[in-house]
Formats: sequence, C-alpha cells, structure tokens
Amino acid sequence: MRQKFVTIQYLRGFAAMLVLASHALLYPLVDEHLGYSRLGWLGVILFFVISGFIMVAVTGEGRFSASAFLRRRFIRVVPMYWGATLLAAALALLAPQVFKTTVYDTGQLVLSLLFVPFYNPVSHGIHPLYKLGWTLNYEVFFYVCFALLAFLGAQSRVVWLTIAFTVLAVLGALLQPGPAIAQFYTSFMPLAFCAGAWLGLATLRGRLGTLSRWVIGLALVLGLAGLVEGFVFDQGIMEDGFAFIGFVTFASALVLLAVHFEPRLPRVALFEHIGDASYSIYLVHIYEVAILAGLAFRLLDPADLWADYFVAGVSIIGGTLAGILLCRYVEQPVLRFCSGLFSGSRPKVAPAPAE
Repeated sequence: MRQKFVTIQYLRGFAAMLVLASHALLYPLVDEHLGYSRLGWLGVILFFVISGFIMVAVTGEGRFSASAFLRRRFIRVVPMYWGATLLAAALALLAPQVFKTTVYDTGQLVLSLLFVPFYNPVSHGIHPLYKLGWTLNYEVFFYVCFALLAFLGAQSRVVWLTIAFTVLAVLGALLQPGPAIAQFYTSFMPLAFCAGAWLGLATLRGRLGTLSRWVIGLALVLGLAGLVEGFVFDQGIMEDGFAFIGFVTFASALVLLAVHFEPRLPRVALFEHIGDASYSIYLVHIYEVAILAGLAFRLLDPADLWADYFVAGVSIIGGTLAGILLCRYVEQPVLRFCSGLFSGSRPKVAPAPAE
C-alpha cells in the first residue's frame, strides 16, 4: 500500500503541535507542570501510534526486504536527528545558557548518535544529549524489531510484535530494572506502536472504512474518556501507566476516525504542510522556543501568567514556521541527497507515510 493518508498527515502535524505547545508553556517555569508535560507526552504517544500504523500499512500483507526497510528508515530519520544532536552539542559547548537541562559531554554525544539509552544526570532521566531524542531511540528500536519480523506476513508480524513488547513491559513492571538500557526497553511506551500496528492491519484489510455507526460512536466516546483520564489521573509523575492507557486509547481513536473519514474530509493545505513538516517542527522547535522566550522574558515577567501564555502563543506560531522552513530548505534536500547517495540516483522524495 503506497497511499498517502492526508488525515494521518494532519494528525502528525497535530502531534508535533502538542509537543511544541508543551515546551512553549513549560520553558518559563522553574518546576515541571504535570498538565503541560502530559500535553507533550500525548503528542509523543500519538506519534508512536501513527508510526505503528504507517509501518504496517506501507509494508503490506506479505514479506518485505528488511535491509531496504531499514535503509529507508535510516534516510528518513537519522541524518536530521544527527544534525540536531550535533547542533545541540555545539551550542551546549559554546553557548550553554541557551539550554535549561543540556550540558555538553563527549561520551553522551557518542551514545546519543548511536541511539544507545543512558541515564542523564542533568535531566534526571534516560535522555540523550539532545533531550528530545529519547523518542527517536524508541522509534529506532521499533524499526529494528519490525525489520526482524520481515519474513512473516502482516498479521503474524503484528501479533509477534505485540507479544514481544507486552512481555518486555510485564518484565519491566515486575523486575523494575535499574540499568538504563534494561529500564528503557522494558517500558510500556513501545505498546503504543502495537496499537497503531493493529489499526494498520485493519486498514490493509479494508475494515476501517466500513465501520458501523455504533463502532464509530464507541471509538469517539472511548477516545474522549481516555483523553480526560490521561490528564486527570495524577500520581505525581508524567509517564504514568494508567495515564498512558488513556492517551493510547485517545490516539488510537483519532487514527481510526481519521482513516475512516479520509474520503469525506476536505484537504486543508495548511494542515497538510504542517503534517509534512512535523519531523522538522519536532526537531527545531526547542531552539526557537528557547531563543524567543529568552528574548521575550528580558522584557516580560515570567511570573506573569498572561505573559507566559502570550510568549507561548508566539512560540507556537514561530516554531511551526521554523519547522516548515527547515523542512523545505533542509530536510527535503537532505532526503533527496541521501536517497541519491544510497540508490545511485536523485529521485524525488516520497511523502513520509509512503517511506
């Protein structure tokens, strides 16, 4: 299946905007705000559900080439992430005041570029040098696991992927491992990919387009209930398992409804552009937020709630524009160059969902 789902692109853009809004709201705060943090976490979970959906939908029912799949994923993800990481390392070394929780460390830089999880004593979590890269560590883990199942049919791939990630999550809950790598890979977070993978399988078999009204209504009710539960449930930590269930339910409902109503929804060029630029928005927005907020709060009082909201609003607009420009003038040329480098030609780059 090589179809580009425009509504899925809208959701990619929505996910990026959630992460952007979260950081724009959090930046002036001294302490973390659980609601604002969960806003960005919801965006990440939505990204993971979409990734699971896309990978199953585009690889089709049969077997596929694991090497070709990983090559396309490498081209799509790694060069831009490496660029963002190297830029963060350079700024942390030369202008450390730009960041709140990023400090240059050569060992951390190497581990970050290799997608190896480690405990970061500055951010007090399992984060790479460029903190946003923790989500890419999960994405790469998912891609490798998915490629290892390339010899199976689509349904078997999804079943075994779900079993593997569920077993890891159960082991993590029972054993509570201390080492960063074991702790990272036994998290419940990869289960979001599985939720999307099952939706991708249903799409391959034409089931999401023929759902009855009561199923659509049920998905809507469960999705909204999950959204409320995800924000209301509070044990004082952002990545809470019960809140995760709510957010996965909401994200899955969004993807289900988006695919079901794809033929009936109008195309909105702005939303499509934001979706196409979602990866660039994700990678670049923290720089834009830091620079703009740093300048704005020289004139405004960060203790003023209305000033915070005003700066956050401007940062959201600025981060979106920065991401669109980065996508057009950096990401797309990099993708074309890398595609040509690996294939020996310079083909046009397909939209992200068809990668």
